[in-house]
Parts: sequence; C-alpha cells; structure tokens
Amino acid sequence: MENQTRVAIGIPAPNYLITTHQPPLFIANYPTPPPAQQQSLSCPPLFIITSVLIIILFISLAFTGFYFTYQQSNPPIIRIESIAAFNITNWLITLSLKNPNKYASIHYEKIQVSVSEFDDKWRVICPVDELDQVENGENLMDVDVFGLVDSKMVEVVLKMDAVVCLQAKYMQKHWQMLEVDCGVVVVQPRMNTTAGRSNRCNVRLR
Repeated sequence: MENQTRVAIGIPAPNYLITTHQPPLFIANYPTPPPAQQQSLSCPPLFIITSVLIIILFISLAFTGFYFTYQQSNPPIIRIESIAAFNITNWLITLSLKNPNKYASIHYEKIQVSVSEFDDKWRVICPVDELDQVENGENLMDVDVFGLVDSKMVEVVLKMDAVVCLQAKYMQKHWQMLEVDCGVVVVQPRMNTTAGRSNRCNVRLR
C-alpha cells in the first residue's frame, strides 16, 4: 500500500510536492518596417517643427513691416523749387517732393494746391494729377496757377492738401491726410526765381 497514490480532498496531503503549471508568456515579434516606412514615421515631427518656424518667420516679417511702415514712417519733405510768372494772372510753381522713408512708398491722390490772400478775399484751387513715389524717391510737381488778380505784385499764401498712402511690402495700405503750408509767396510779373533748398514747407500727416 506504500506505492498507492494518496489524494487529499480540499487540503494537500503532507510531504507531497504540489506543482502548478502557468501558461507561457506571449511575446509578439512585429516585423521591422522597411526603410521607406521608417522615414515616413519620422516625418510628422519634422513637419510640425518646419510649420512652427514658418509661422514665427511670418510673424516676425509682419511685425517688422508694421514697425518700419507705421512707427518709423515720416511725412514727405516738400519745398518750393521755383516760381515762374509770365504775368500776374498766369504763373507756374514747381514743388519738390521727397520721400524720406527707406521701407515705404508714397502714393498721392486728390492733390489740390491753393493760392489765396491773407484775408481770403479770393482763392484759386489748382488740382494736380496723382503721383507715385518709391522709397527714398524725389519728384518735381508743376502747378499751373491761373486767375489771380491783375496787379504789379501780389503776396499769397500757398498751401497743398492731398490724400496719401504709405505702403511697405507685404503690408496693408495706410491712408492719411496730408496738409502742407508753404507760407507767404511774393509773385511779380515776368518773375523767374529758383527758391532754393532752404524754402521748406510745413508738412503734417493726420
């Protein structure tokens, strides 16, 4: 009876070796992707980094354009270049307009040059064609004046109004009103005078 197998129900019998069988661990071996697939898996991070850099560059360019166009833009420099009077009722004014801005061009619209007496007894309005001015550009503007009072000499107030647009590359247009006051001008018949570079007008943008 020593060789018979004894089994205890519920409680293991003493001096018997109890063995348990556990299922083997399942290890999945995935196939290695080919080189082309490995390269495609690394593309999303590179695409994200490139997109972020492009956005940062665009914002930097926009801020730079805004700064140099609006914050650092200066009004044009306007002078009376010369005055030629064929007679007191028909004379020609030549204005010099210079764009001092390095990064912004200037477009002039609705240009009107007015000539009047101090007490505004009479006033002559002279319309002028539109004008485009590049960065650091300088142009001459001829203004024909007709209809002044007939006398030997006249002192007039010379002013100019216009709508101007300052624009830099990749930036929206920025419109402003231009007001120019050139002060008192003395005109005589058969007058042909070069005013010189010192005769600078007062210019304001608003």
